[in-house]
Amino acid sequence: MGHGLLGFLLTHGSYALLFAALVAGGMGLPLPEDIVLLTGGALAHLGVVQLPLVIAVCMAGVLCGDLLLFHTARKLGPRVYEQRWIRAMLTPERRLRIARLYERHGGKVVFFGRYMSVMRVLVFAMAATQGMRTRTFLLWDALALSFSAPLLVGLGYVFARSIDRVAAGFGHVEHVLAIVVVSAFALALVVRTLKVRRQRA
Repeated sequence: MGHGLLGFLLTHGSYALLFAALVAGGMGLPLPEDIVLLTGGALAHLGVVQLPLVIAVCMAGVLCGDLLLFHTARKLGPRVYEQRWIRAMLTPERRLRIARLYERHGGKVVFFGRYMSVMRVLVFAMAATQGMRTRTFLLWDALALSFSAPLLVGLGYVFARSIDRVAAGFGHVEHVLAIVVVSAFALALVVRTLKVRRQRA
């Protein structure tokens, strides 16, 4: 699916097509977000689209898809867990674990959920059913996306001539990106905690 989508987008690529593919992927259709973002960068390298604009269009497409998913899950409410594919992935134990994470950390779960491609849809759907405000969801989702989208489009731009190999090895890149972002976030929390303790002292 990934290589077929990559070839199609490279052949027929445009701002509108990239946007539509990202919205559809955000709703759960089998259109890998990472492949679309990489292709956006490759198209910019080929001169089909402009790099700053394609980054903005891709981010808008991802956010629109995520918001549609969020509001669909909110409208369905608990019925969203009755969907067959969700029941297969979201065991009662996993659902309880994620619910507890939302109770303790709120929007931070959305931030880290964006970097978990397999669980992303489930994490976002649960944000809606847990009663998270739309603006809170959008803020944390956009914050996470501001790291990943420019990076992936940039990788597609720099390595446009070997885009197939970059796409094939993206699982490793995504893993490294998640580690870097989580580590940076954890470091910020530690620094903040130490600062608060010093002020109290």
